[in-house]
Amino acid sequence: NQMEWIPLLVGEGRTISRVTALKALVRGRADDDALRGKTSLMICPPMYDFQVVDNLITNFHAPDSTLMLLVSGFLKDAKGTKIRRIYENAQKRGYRFLSYGDVCLFSKPGTK
Repeated sequence: NQMEWIPLLVGEGRTISRVTALKALVRGRADDDALRGKTSLMICPPMYDFQVVDNLITNFHAPDSTLMLLVSGFLKDAKGTKIRRIYENAQKRGYRFLSYGDVCLFSKPGTK
């Protein structure tokens, strides 16, 4: 199971907590400043467990997009059956897809 925050290695055998690392990243930045970086993390079902967010606002992505893995992982939809059903229903109702399409709100399973 992939952890969302892994302690940052800062020297031989030394780590800092995720809170300390996050504070260092945002210290002195304005609220609207963007943080940029790289990651090798691939969010996909069923190996990734969202621990911070309960809701996801996104548009309808292309079916072969890696963003579909993100949504499927969020919905705990390892086989892709939920997301396929959602997309088929959206198509039947005339929803628009891709960048200028309609937006959707997904709630993490078990969220009230």
